[in-house]
Amino acid sequence: MPETSIEEFNPEMTDDVAGVLARAFVTNPVNIAAFGVDQLSVNETFFRGGLRVMRGRKLVALEGSRILGFIHWVTAPGCQLSEVEKLAMVPRLIQEFGVQRSLRISSWLTTWSKHDPKDPHCHLGPLGIDPAVQRRGIGQRLMALYCEDLDRTAVSGYFVTDRPENVPFYERFGFKVTQEIAVIGTPNFLMQRNPKR
Repeated sequence: MPETSIEEFNPEMTDDVAGVLARAFVTNPVNIAAFGVDQLSVNETFFRGGLRVMRGRKLVALEGSRILGFIHWVTAPGCQLSEVEKLAMVPRLIQEFGVQRSLRISSWLTTWSKHDPKDPHCHLGPLGIDPAVQRRGIGQRLMALYCEDLDRTAVSGYFVTDRPENVPFYERFGFKVTQEIAVIGTPNFLMQRNPKR
């Protein structure tokens, strides 16, 4: 079995990474609420668009040329789109997802945006591992790199998960649930981590 390496994302990887993220998130409650059950291609479209606008650090886990996982983080205020950027996205959202799904996506992202910490922070997400290779420690390796960056820069980390079963994973890295909110009818857990001195 080839060794797993971690490399910087490049735009040529967009389709493959969107596929990995779609498979990783297609069963997440908020994705189901937004897109419906088993909507793999719609999730791929969503993540492909997201990869186009994500600022900050993007890393991939590779086995040979096969992409196994992806992580993204960005320091505030880079994690927030401006009002002009949001408006510019509306026609494309409607074209790709239709009116109803676009409204759900807008509600989802607006709710997350309203709860984004006002203090300086480094926003994590998404972190996704292909379900076929989960439980091999890939997510742990990617999270360790993120946490090393938090500690090096002395910035607090922030993350949202809609899977309560994932909370203990993030707690192992020093994250704590600070609030539970509803996002298009699904419970979401806001988690923060102070940098280690």
